Amino acid sequence: MDSQAPDINKTPQIPERPLEKIALSCSGGGYRAASFHLGAMSYLNRLPYNNKPLLENVKMISTVSGATFTGVVYALQKQQGKRFEEIYHFLLDQLKNLDLIKLGIQKLNPNGKWNNTHKRKNLINALAELYDEHFTGGATLSAFDTMNSHLEALAFNSTEFNNAINFRFRNRNTGIIGNKYNRVPADMSGEIKLADTIAASSCFPVGFEPIMWPGDFVHDKADMIKKNLATLKPAGLMDGGIYDNQGIDSILLYKKSDLPYFDLIIISDVTSPYMEGFKPAVPKPKTGWRTMTVKEFGQKIMQYNRRINWLLFALITLFALLPALKGYINHWLTGLSLGISLTLLALWSIKLWAFAAVRKTIRQKMEKLQAWIEKNKLDFYYKRLSLLKIEELSIHRVEPLVTDRLHSLLSLLLDVFLKVVRRLNYRLVYENEKWQYRRISNLIRELTEEDFTKPVKQPNKPTDNQAPEDINQPPLVKKTLSGPYNEVIGENIKKIAEEVSGFGTTLWFTEDEQLVDMLGKLLAAGQFTMCYNMLDYIETLLYIPGNGYDNLDDTMKNTLKEIHEKCLRDWTRFKQEPLFLLQEMEDQRKKTGTGVK
Repeated sequence: MDSQAPDINKTPQIPERPLEKIALSCSGGGYRAASFHLGAMSYLNRLPYNNKPLLENVKMISTVSGATFTGVVYALQKQQGKRFEEIYHFLLDQLKNLDLIKLGIQKLNPNGKWNNTHKRKNLINALAELYDEHFTGGATLSAFDTMNSHLEALAFNSTEFNNAINFRFRNRNTGIIGNKYNRVPADMSGEIKLADTIAASSCFPVGFEPIMWPGDFVHDKADMIKKNLATLKPAGLMDGGIYDNQGIDSILLYKKSDLPYFDLIIISDVTSPYMEGFKPAVPKPKTGWRTMTVKEFGQKIMQYNRRINWLLFALITLFALLPALKGYINHWLTGLSLGISLTLLALWSIKLWAFAAVRKTIRQKMEKLQAWIEKNKLDFYYKRLSLLKIEELSIHRVEPLVTDRLHSLLSLLLDVFLKVVRRLNYRLVYENEKWQYRRISNLIRELTEEDFTKPVKQPNKPTDNQAPEDINQPPLVKKTLSGPYNEVIGENIKKIAEEVSGFGTTLWFTEDEQLVDMLGKLLAAGQFTMCYNMLDYIETLLYIPGNGYDNLDDTMKNTLKEIHEKCLRDWTRFKQEPLFLLQEMEDQRKKTGTGVK
């Protein structure tokens, strides 16, 4: 996207119909993301817009990882004609009651039920089966061939490991399904199960192995995929957050033109811009086995291995000869003794086989490494690294060399890289003046005291590590949201905001978290954070001079004022009772029976 500097001679104007066409992008973050975004959507559903919920002005949803649970279920059930309240309570029940990792691991047991025999038997495919059972009911992308709701475009994002770019699952006629290097024909894409879409989007590194396109997407009714398996280009798919954890790129590419297609982009984001600095390993005391060199350590392992072999040999012989030595040849102890001897013999055989297999594997891997080094002409580095006599170094010295490299690699993959990508994607929206009055960032951390008290560099928030002078902005007039933190936010919201911002990326809620109702707090955080940002955004439209508000028709002005008044009343109440809307929705559920099982 174009990220050129703003023209200082031209003042950006608000859209002619603010809030008319909204795009909602929802970041990854496991159940934390799914819950927070559901709360944010429930607040949009509360706001009025021309006698309908503002949520129904959302024309596109782009989701990543954990947010894809919410996005897929919402879009699917809207297609089925369900009201928001039904969808909300359905998702709430699933998020509260399902420990997906536990159920997925149980599926991998020999007696675990495996419904789709076409899939490889691994954890990500086990979860895909659970998603199919509990979230999507066997539905495929063909459910969106004709859009029957307020939505016109969907993008459920994953990352493709052949070309290191986004792999998008979409409804028809809204863009490439897959990507430009690996396109999925539209008629074939209709056979893709929505559960597999969720699995691909939320398949985060380390926790899962890649889900393979097209092999793992085959099922009994996927005739076209099965027929074309040999010609389709295989690719490993993983979490969409690897490429764009906010889902911004998919929205900016939709109907791309000089003038924005959407009147407003809402970026709902539960990720943190912060990370812990690298801390080198602290060497352990040079005592005990750490005083040995690597070579001595290896020799010691071999010595213990020989001792174990002799011990097993002695025990096998003893139990085999024991019946004859003790004279109970026709006694029941004969069977017991011989049984122990045979069991030990089997264990010894397995040990010898495993040890030989490990040594063979190591030797083969070293040969492959040597071949790879020669192929890539890295002999220069290899020869110099070989000057380090690592076998003569003590474990005390080698341990920090290894741990520092592993820790830095993990930090690079899980923190540094993702933070850089996050910053770059935000800049596509926040460094382009045409989006100035068309963007809201709904951040899970922004109402914490730490984040709120930082200087605001742009209206409706972020970017981190960006100087104020980077963007030519008019001053933001905040009528309601000006003042000290404790007055604007208050202790009640502060407590919940800081608690939920520290919740980890998981696909379950523990019993302890259920006792303190972490799910409810995440939902409430999505609600009051969205209320705060809508109030902030509407006041940006109402109170900044020369932004084009005066040119709006009276109907549009009245609509904006009505939303402002609603947000203002709700914000006042949120400060007193952060969970009030959550309780209202639960009371309504009990009264009407909506979503009650």
